[in-house]
Amino acid sequence: MTYLLFQWSHWDYEYLQWELGDKCQVIFSKDCRQRVLRYLSGSIRAVRASRKGDTIVCWYDVQAVLCWWMCHLSGKRRNIVCLNILLKQKETFKNRMASFLFRKALVADNFRASVTSVAYGEWLNGKLGINVKYTLLHDVYHNYYEMPKQEESLHDIVFCGGCYGRDWPLMLDIVKAVPEVKFYMVMTREMKQRYFGRMQENFPSNVKVFTDIPYQHFMRCLCQSKIVCMPLDCEAPQGLIVMFEAAANGKLILTSDTPTTKEYFGAEQRLGKDTGEWRRKILYYLQHDEERKANAMCLRQYLKEECGERQFAKVVKGMVESFDIFGGSEILQEEEK
Repeated sequence: MTYLLFQWSHWDYEYLQWELGDKCQVIFSKDCRQRVLRYLSGSIRAVRASRKGDTIVCWYDVQAVLCWWMCHLSGKRRNIVCLNILLKQKETFKNRMASFLFRKALVADNFRASVTSVAYGEWLNGKLGINVKYTLLHDVYHNYYEMPKQEESLHDIVFCGGCYGRDWPLMLDIVKAVPEVKFYMVMTREMKQRYFGRMQENFPSNVKVFTDIPYQHFMRCLCQSKIVCMPLDCEAPQGLIVMFEAAANGKLILTSDTPTTKEYFGAEQRLGKDTGEWRRKILYYLQHDEERKANAMCLRQYLKEECGERQFAKVVKGMVESFDIFGGSEILQEEEK
């Protein structure tokens, strides 16, 4: 039996359930306000529902590790599939603890893990001091990301938005470095308070800041823009949903140079911390419409062909079936390109 564990009930899962077949059950975590309680509730549900030899596929990496440790400490035997690890470099107590817990799980014979980038998998092994063969699994591209009725503004607008992994201080410096261009920054109220609380709304005149706006408003702002900026603050695969949404609507993306972004972008779209470099790239692509649109459509086509729901589900199914092939005695070695 295979169990699909999600942290929220609104995740899309039908395509996964269809590929995995009749012997597949979906489990959702309780809708607790505290993330730790939400993660724990789902992991406990999945372990209790499953039996010896069953496989638990976890959409969120922390829940996969929690499931493995629960089984390990209680003497239960479950096969665990962890979809796309998000472990970060930041030297905090929480990340050090996570590194210890992940390291033990990743080298176990009943644990399979995927990464969304080959380079990130190599970085992860180096960080943890292990040698695991990860499955390459790009994040899933959904056709509903495309917004055909939304129109691009006649003005030059640059968009930056999302929930996690954004380097917001760098983004504000980029805004200041290109005063002749209009920017939209979309974030949560909590992030605005954390990063810009002392500014008391004294943002540069060329930026509009939106907080906690509905999804349709978020996508309207994105679609009005000509460029999407994604300065990132970590090596982990953060911001990929926004990347897919931007590519789906023909927007050129400028992002940070990380092990994850190497999988999707050439060197000309991966930038460092130099705001002068960001300024040059933004102005260049705003002035070269055909090149900007061609690069954006190239990424869009790649994502539709290589990262669609069907391809994603097939790779996940292969990870589940690997336990039967290898009897849980070897780490899966697979490269999907």
